[in-house]
Amino acid sequence: MERQRFVRKNSAIFDAQRRNEKKRTRRIVFYVALFLSISLIFLAVCVFVFLNVEELNVSGNEKYPSETILEHVPIEVGENIFAFDSDEIEANLKSNLPYIGEVTIERDLPTGVNINVVEEKPYYAADLAGDTYLLSSELKVLEKKTGSSAESLGLTALSLNNVRRCIVGQELEFIDERTEVALDELYSSFEEYYIEDKVRSVDVRSRFDIYINYDGRFEIYLGNTENIQIKISFLVKIIDELKPTDKGTINLSNYREAAVALS
Repeated sequence: MERQRFVRKNSAIFDAQRRNEKKRTRRIVFYVALFLSISLIFLAVCVFVFLNVEELNVSGNEKYPSETILEHVPIEVGENIFAFDSDEIEANLKSNLPYIGEVTIERDLPTGVNINVVEEKPYYAADLAGDTYLLSSELKVLEKKTGSSAESLGLTALSLNNVRRCIVGQELEFIDERTEVALDELYSSFEEYYIEDKVRSVDVRSRFDIYINYDGRFEIYLGNTENIQIKISFLVKIIDELKPTDKGTINLSNYREAAVALS
């Protein structure tokens, strides 16, 4: 006859082992939590006690002195380096100093703050309501001048007649938004073919009858802005074929066939 053996389990031993394991786990969790808490407290003390602003540096500025820029930066020496809002400072600088186009604020730990600005450059000068306004190539109003002309300022004269609002520090607003689209297309084409410095004037009083002056030598009629890039490309090729001393008029309203009249 086969014999079988049965061993009686001691439940008390197993219960004791489980209790010991739970205690060990609770101790581990406690010490880990204690370590993390101490680390966080130490980090907070370092941040709020030792990481304070001691130096503010401004770079990229030409139009505005560093002192003028810092007047509009609400960061105090001795202030915690993480206490300020970079986006708020950027918006504040752009609204108060129109020539500032972009702002980058970097925390140079442990105690420095670097403020890098990119300034707008005036490209157009537009006569509006008796005053001359300087505009960027993206039509941001940078400054109001009195008694100055585009020629004396070395800028491209811009003729307009459907302006809704012109406020320094903001983009020019038009009654007909398609005028803005036309100007954007024009400048993009000038830039693409590297003639933006040659364009002396742009007349978009009618977006269907656009005129530009090239280098003081040619009065150019573009018609509307359809196929504007093709027209500007055609213009560049025509001028390359002419003599450097040639002057006159060029009709590019038909982008397939231009009419040139030399004077």
